[in-house]
Amino acid sequence: MKKGIAGLMAVTMAASVLTGCGNSSEETKEDGKITLKVALWDYSNLQYFKTMFDAYTKENPNIMIEPIEFAADEYDNTVTTQLGGKQDFDVVFTKSTPALSALIAQGHVIALDDMIAADESFDSANYLGLMEQLQMDGKSYSVPFRKDNTMLFYNKDLFDAAGVEYPHDGMTMEEYYELAKKMTSGSGNEKVYGTHLHTWPSCVYNFPRRLDKFSQTDSESYKNLVDYYNIVLKMQDEGLLMDYGVLKSSNIHYSGVFYNQQAAMVTMGSWFINNLMENVKDFNWGVCSMPNFEGEGNISAVGGVTPVSIGAYSKHPQEAWDLITYICGEEGAKVLAESGIVPGYSSDAINAVFDAIPEKCPNAPEKLSQYIDVPKYLAETPMGKDSKRIDTILKEEHGAIMTKSISVEEGLQKMLDRIAEAQ
Repeated sequence: MKKGIAGLMAVTMAASVLTGCGNSSEETKEDGKITLKVALWDYSNLQYFKTMFDAYTKENPNIMIEPIEFAADEYDNTVTTQLGGKQDFDVVFTKSTPALSALIAQGHVIALDDMIAADESFDSANYLGLMEQLQMDGKSYSVPFRKDNTMLFYNKDLFDAAGVEYPHDGMTMEEYYELAKKMTSGSGNEKVYGTHLHTWPSCVYNFPRRLDKFSQTDSESYKNLVDYYNIVLKMQDEGLLMDYGVLKSSNIHYSGVFYNQQAAMVTMGSWFINNLMENVKDFNWGVCSMPNFEGEGNISAVGGVTPVSIGAYSKHPQEAWDLITYICGEEGAKVLAESGIVPGYSSDAINAVFDAIPEKCPNAPEKLSQYIDVPKYLAETPMGKDSKRIDTILKEEHGAIMTKSISVEEGLQKMLDRIAEAQ
């Protein structure tokens, strides 16, 4: 997962799950307190979970929170298996919209519409349209905890040394190609690539997806991927970006490529802000909106969404809703923003946090809020009962296209044929 860190010790986590999940409603109370069981990943590695949970329980002394942590790499499958056994998780984090779609289809999370209607303090408008995009069959099953904007990150120092102007909002794909060409230099271990694309299929389809010109569930829109694949393959052939096959076989991570200044640009989600704040001090970096053939600027954002839901077998759904509205509201959003993580919740206060980042990290760009608070957000994968299967098909055929095992047109047609067969 884009935001995940390496998996944790399976035996320790299994013990935690086994001791925490089989309790009756009476056993979830201790000294009159209610214990909320929260299924999530990377709890041990991410301070912001602890910060917001501690703040919530301080304000709500009748509540205890029991984080139940699973390995990030296997989270989707593990939490689905646990819920299949009717484990009584109160709050369930999911890693993506395909994973959430699968949980909804299997009846493992509950619809939240009645709670939303009864909660006068909850305003769906604070989520920039994502509440509606996360609906299934007209019902809401989650609230966005995090969201991301896929942007073009660039190394200012490399551009300054080459005497080349920085990337900018509204670049066309042709301009992006020419810029990558100018910024490619050297050879062997000393080579600097003009740009970098990681191995996810979203690294290609998010170019048109940001403008709502591609959707995994719209077969007609697949033709809009042809030109994007062609120009990406052209850059790969000319050595302007690292070869897909090498990246896969060597398991090369995008962060190391950019940290080590082996690439002048990289397209990546806004979680990379947090990574750069923590790991890069020796060069200046900037961001701009992703290029596209139309030359449209910073008018919309596309990226992954981290939804939070109430488990279908929760013993305390109302208390779970209260916790969700806290961590997904302004209080939790401020904690995320202070770490450089873009929350699902949007407000002027959150924008101010992002604009203050250069005070802590002088090598970061100013006015980051303009890429956080945009007119429109699109989830990179739309909700749908077949989203998870479609996502798997796209990953497999994307690899075939990028390694030139099949042509672009053949690969896209194979995606459509396989999707049709799976439905």
